[in-house]
Amino acid sequence: MTYYEHFHLMVGETLKECQRIEHDVKLIYAGMKAGDFETNLAELKREALGTVLVDLQRLDNSTARSYFSVADYKLLREIKNIRNWLAHKAYVDFLYDKGTAWEDNFKKSYKKLKDFHGRMQTLAGQVEKVRLDILRRYGRI
Repeated sequence: MTYYEHFHLMVGETLKECQRIEHDVKLIYAGMKAGDFETNLAELKREALGTVLVDLQRLDNSTARSYFSVADYKLLREIKNIRNWLAHKAYVDFLYDKGTAWEDNFKKSYKKLKDFHGRMQTLAGQVEKVRLDILRRYGRI
């Protein structure tokens, strides 16, 4: 597999992890929030990640033990910026360049993507564990 093919694969996997994290965050908030879980989730369906994170952080910090750290919330908020880069600029950053400029800019994009991909895989696993713990703790599953 070439670096370019691996780049394509990582873009897809990273977008998948971003979507998974966003949905898990909504499930976590719907599970922690008072009221009917399904109603809570339906209300969040069209909410942006940033809005849900503000509400979740407030609710999470009101408990005896927060599930996410300040650094975790910072990384969760960064998702939308990187996701937007992936969707709108990751390829444009090198696609129209020629020769060594193409190679240099591709390598920069590849490095940025590889770093974010690793961070998202780690975060997705962490968020999934929290989701399962919260849904069990609050009697949602």
